[in-house]
Amino acid sequence: MYQRDENLEHFIRVARSLFQAPALPEAGRRLAVKVFERLEQPSDDGKRNSERYPACDLLDSALAPLLDDTSGIGDAARAIKVLEPAIGWQRRTSGSNGSKDYVEKHVNGMICGPGGMESRYDIQLGFSLLAPHTRYPDHQHPPEEAYVLISAGEFRQRDGDWFDPGIGGGLHNTPNSLHAMRSGTTPLLALWCLLV
Repeated sequence: MYQRDENLEHFIRVARSLFQAPALPEAGRRLAVKVFERLEQPSDDGKRNSERYPACDLLDSALAPLLDDTSGIGDAARAIKVLEPAIGWQRRTSGSNGSKDYVEKHVNGMICGPGGMESRYDIQLGFSLLAPHTRYPDHQHPPEEAYVLISAGEFRQRDGDWFDPGIGGGLHNTPNSLHAMRSGTTPLLALWCLLV
């Protein structure tokens, strides 16, 4: 029988707190409540994504400035650093308007979800990591989604203007709504959760 690793349990507690911050839109907080309610029941099929991608090498430099932070952002950074060897990595290879080299300059770390450290199919909890000056492509998906920024970055929803929710802030994407993100002069690191 599957028993959840205590470091993963700690990360889930930290993430739950960040996804309830007042800086997130109310719809994002409501979605996160449902995601973390499902996470109260551990579940894992043992199918890990084991391939590492070039952008995985950015993780240490993205986390380094956050490791001494005493807030929940620092807690999240330290928890990700501990989990790094067991994270299931994946990347997007489709979508429009992405940077010319975005495939090599981004990676998504699946912590709970298909191919992740806890591989399951009812929710997704993980993060996106973009190299500096990288635009993630426009994309959409049926599940609604909430984000929390761990480092600086900008987002775009539908055909609106780019905006920066601020570190610790976040956003909510409704089902099938077009959205994208981009980094500035430093790597972008953002947590996300989806209810599948």
